[in-house]
Amino acid sequence: MLTTGTVKQRLEAASNALSGGNYDAAIALAASVINEKLNLGLTVEVLEKLLDSTSTVYELAQAIQNATDTELLDAVKILVEAVALKTEKDIASLADEVIQILHELGIDLTPSKSKSNGSDFWAEFETNAGTIVKFLAETFDGRYTLKLLTSGYYFVTKNSTDKTLPAVLCSLYDIGYMFNLLLDLNDDGNVTDEKFVKDVISNPASIFEFSQQATSGLYNDIEDCREFIQAYEILAEMFDILDIQATFETFDATTLSEKEHISDIFNTLFGE
Repeated sequence: MLTTGTVKQRLEAASNALSGGNYDAAIALAASVINEKLNLGLTVEVLEKLLDSTSTVYELAQAIQNATDTELLDAVKILVEAVALKTEKDIASLADEVIQILHELGIDLTPSKSKSNGSDFWAEFETNAGTIVKFLAETFDGRYTLKLLTSGYYFVTKNSTDKTLPAVLCSLYDIGYMFNLLLDLNDDGNVTDEKFVKDVISNPASIFEFSQQATSGLYNDIEDCREFIQAYEILAEMFDILDIQATFETFDATTLSEKEHISDIFNTLFGE
């Protein structure tokens, strides 16, 4: 089917596979349509094991984010849903828990609500640090998968008539991707192995002190900083679509890379 089926046949088979819980088949079939539409030249072997290659996932994420062909919409919808379910990052099913955590951070993903800035952010973060960081660690491992999901829902949002739900999902995965970049010091794509995460889960009340001691994953890493800024800009776009009142600062990758500690990044984002 990956090599002989028409686009329509592959999309139908992908949809059936998704409904039947065969996420590997759904991912491979949907990705094969995207591969063909965007002329990516990925092999059948790669498509069948798409999530095993971080470089391939990154390439696909970049292509989806920059795409303009609206015929890709059904394929991308199937792909992101299947990837989320397969990797247990189905934020749609965790929405209540995720949104509650964002509320605790002062971020409200509902129209005409504001995002806390400055010292209020740290007060709210410290109060709920254990729950928040434990959730982030469990949900936001797998950097390139998060980038694929963010890029996919970004594309769906831009090409859908009803933008609210995909914009919320894009925002949630995007925030996860940003946290991953910020907390991942050894650049392995995961955060559960980071000392900062383990320290905060063990002693939530000391998160502010830990953040002043822990080196940011963005420190002296221009490429990660560029990725972080791009994700930050996507978040601003989604908040605008959702009519969420928030102040987004403008900064460059070099300036961001000079911020040594995690607390420095939060202060830059939310006000000194």
